[in-house]
Amino acid sequence: MGNNKKKQPWSQSIKGPLSFSLVMAIIAGVVGLVSSTGGSQNPLRFDIGLACFGIAFVACLLIISVMTMAGKENDPDLGKGTGVNRSSANPDKKFED
Repeated sequence: MGNNKKKQPWSQSIKGPLSFSLVMAIIAGVVGLVSSTGGSQNPLRFDIGLACFGIAFVACLLIISVMTMAGKENDPDLGKGTGVNRSSANPDKKFED
């Protein structure tokens, strides 16, 4: 049997959102790790750094997934209609079935 795998565009693949979330989580983890020490004399707080990492990773994935769902294209047939639902591209054109 043949391979009928279609390559998904970058906006619909999982690699982009995961890599972006990972980068943001690493930045948040490092900032949380360093800023929670309270000075150079105190030890690093890895527990707070890991908590910041996890929260940032999940929050970024959630926001990206909601924005992806909200940005889907409409069906081309939705712009056709009569009366109030006329096509905005041709507002004076008569609708024919």
